Amino acid sequence: MNRGGGVSCAVSLVMIFCVLCLAVFSVLTLATADREKNLTQLTAQSAAAYYAADRTAVEIVAALRTGGDLPGDVAVNRMTSITPEGSEESVSFTVPIGEEQGLEVEVLLRGADVEILRWQTVYAGDWETDDTLDLWSGDIY
Repeated sequence: MNRGGGVSCAVSLVMIFCVLCLAVFSVLTLATADREKNLTQLTAQSAAAYYAADRTAVEIVAALRTGGDLPGDVAVNRMTSITPEGSEESVSFTVPIGEEQGLEVEVLLRGADVEILRWQTVYAGDWETDDTLDLWSGDIY
């Protein structure tokens, strides 16, 4: 007896396998695209916060150079020293970037000249130590 349909059954199984593979790949692609979109939004927010803090720091340095008004929400530390070339003033301040970062700036003012000593993003959040490491004591139960 000759059975018919052996080849068509194998083709159907291969077709079902291909459709399932394509469905899995499409779901993975959608999940990856969604994660990339979220990462892009976080990166854009972080960059916008950094450049807003950078703009504020530049405005503060310009106000220090020209003797203008400083923003009230940023604490500015000044230290004046006398050198043989004249007096110079070291000024440092931190502009917050979001909740856990800050832009630390330190400049040296010599008359109308400004020398940037530090312009650095630093972590400003609180550190929490984790000392709950469970190590094997050597006892066998």
